[in-house]
Amino acid sequence: MNSDMGFFDRFKKTRGTDQRGDAPGDKVTGDAGSMEADRAEERDPSIPPAGFEDSVEKKVESKPTSYMQSLRREEAAGYFRRGNAYFKLQNYERSIQDYSRAIDVFPEYIEAYYNRAIAYKLIDNYLKAVEDYSQIIEIAPNFVAAYAGRATLYTALNDHVSALEDMKMAARLGLKDMQDLLKAKGIEW
Repeated sequence: MNSDMGFFDRFKKTRGTDQRGDAPGDKVTGDAGSMEADRAEERDPSIPPAGFEDSVEKKVESKPTSYMQSLRREEAAGYFRRGNAYFKLQNYERSIQDYSRAIDVFPEYIEAYYNRAIAYKLIDNYLKAVEDYSQIIEIAPNFVAAYAGRATLYTALNDHVSALEDMKMAARLGLKDMQDLLKAKGIEW
């Protein structure tokens, strides 16, 4: 890959080619109702997704940036890591606070939105979780896990039309489990 590519450029490029669209170590199984629960249990949130800290260093090297900009990126990564620590301790409210701080500092921090959405879901704040998944989709339209997570929440909120649309989009983006589920139900995606 081109070393001049930023994290989000690399992210969008690799997400489009990954059949499942999952981050390394993520596993999505079962139906739409259980997929996000499986992901939350299996994912080790104490380990930040690969790439963010690397992208901070590469952006500083590849583009002239101000000292303050690089400090903001490092600050966001720090909040994210602390949010992950609180998440691992099952202190979801505190993890949400830190993920929110990371997003305030670095508004396109997809991993912070993603982890915050999971934390919101775990405290039964489905509407806030839907907002975070929607923000991820706005930033990175090929982030398949955001569609799958949002479909699960829409199902819980009895918005079956929106859930089905997100399930179809996840299937079109290559999520094999979603393709199989829709195929079994006789639904074209």
